Amino acid sequence: MFNKDLLIIWEFLWEYHERVCSSLEKIEERFLVLELISGKIEKNINSTQDAGLIVGEVLKKISSNRYSLRAPTGTRYIVAAQNAINKKKIKKNFRVALDTSTLTIMKLLTNRIDPVINTMLDENPGIVSYKDIGGLEKQLIQLREVVELPLFNPEIFSQCGVKIPKGVLLYGPPGTGKTLLARSLSCNIKAKFLKIVASGIIDKYIGESARIIREIFSFAKLNFPCIIFIDEIDAIGGKRFSEGNSADREIQRTLMELLNQMDGFSEIINIKIIMATNRPDVLDPALLRPGRLDRKLHVPLPNKNSLVEIFSIYFKKLTSRGSIDKEKIIKLCQNFNGADLRNLCTEAGLFAIRDERNFVKEDDLIKAAKKISSGKKLS
Repeated sequence: MFNKDLLIIWEFLWEYHERVCSSLEKIEERFLVLELISGKIEKNINSTQDAGLIVGEVLKKISSNRYSLRAPTGTRYIVAAQNAINKKKIKKNFRVALDTSTLTIMKLLTNRIDPVINTMLDENPGIVSYKDIGGLEKQLIQLREVVELPLFNPEIFSQCGVKIPKGVLLYGPPGTGKTLLARSLSCNIKAKFLKIVASGIIDKYIGESARIIREIFSFAKLNFPCIIFIDEIDAIGGKRFSEGNSADREIQRTLMELLNQMDGFSEIINIKIIMATNRPDVLDPALLRPGRLDRKLHVPLPNKNSLVEIFSIYFKKLTSRGSIDKEKIIKLCQNFNGADLRNLCTEAGLFAIRDERNFVKEDDLIKAAKKISSGKKLS
C-alpha cells in the first residue's frame, strides 16, 4: 500500500514537472519573439533618427579613394568614400548618396537613372504604324530622312561629304499630327525614346531644371541610339530678354543648358532631337539656327484629300452598317484637323450608344460633324 502511494505521488510530480518545463519552453519562445520584435523596432527608430543623405553623380576617379562628383546644385566636389564601400564598384555616372556635412560617399544607389528619366521611359506611346498617319506623307518622309536614316545608315552621309543633321522642329496648328509623327517613329525604330513635356521640367528650385536637361542628355549618350522628343518646346525655348523675374531667369538658364547640350554632341550620330510647337514665332533664334535644328517641318491643316485619308483611318475602327457617303461627311468638315476627325468618330459612336445600338450609321456621323463644326465656330 505504501509503494502504491509513492508511485501515485511520483507520477503526479513527474506530470507537474513536464507541465512546468513546457511552460518554460513557451516562455522562452515568446521571449525570443519579443527580442526580435524589439530589435526591429529599435532599427526603425534608429533609421528615422538618421540624418538625410544627398544624391550626387560621380564624374571620375582621381585616386584610390578620391572621386570627383557633382552635387544636385551643379557644384563639383572632390570627396572620399567610407571604408565599408567596395571601391571597385564606384564608376563614372553612378549615382551615390553623400553625407550632408562632409559629402563622404555613404552608399551606392542601385538605380543609376534619375527618377525623372524613368518616368519619361515608362510612358507608352502606343502602337502607331506609318500607315496610321494620313495626309502627312511628305512630312513623314522628310522626318525619316533626318532621324531614321542617320541612325542606321550614317555612312551614306559620310560618303557624300554631308554633315549629319542633329534635329528637327515640327510646327503647325494644334491637332495636326506633330506628336503622332513622333510616336510613329518611336514604334517603328528600335531606339530608346524619351518623351519630354517642356513645361514639366520647369522646377521652382534654381538650377534643378538645368540639371534635368543634363541628366536627359547624359542618359542618351550612354543608351544610344536614342531619340529625344521635346513637346511644347515654346515653354522653355522662348526668346531671351534682359528683364524678368526669377522664374523667367530660371527658364532662360534651362534654355542655355539645352543649347549647350545640343552643341556638346556634334560628332555623335546616335542621338536625335525632335521638337514640336504651335508657336514657332516665339522661339529663340539661337535654338532655330542650323547645327541645332537642321530641318523645320510645317505640319499644316489637312486639305480635302488629306481629310479623306485621315477619316478613312479612323473610320476603319468603327462598326458601321449601311452605305456611308464619305464625301458628304467631309464637306461638313471645314477647317477640321486630324484630332477633330478622331473626335468626329467618337461622337458618332456616342450617338449610336444613346440610341442603344452597337453600330454607327451615316446619320450619326453627320450629326457629329455638325456638332463639332458648331463648337469650332463658337470658339
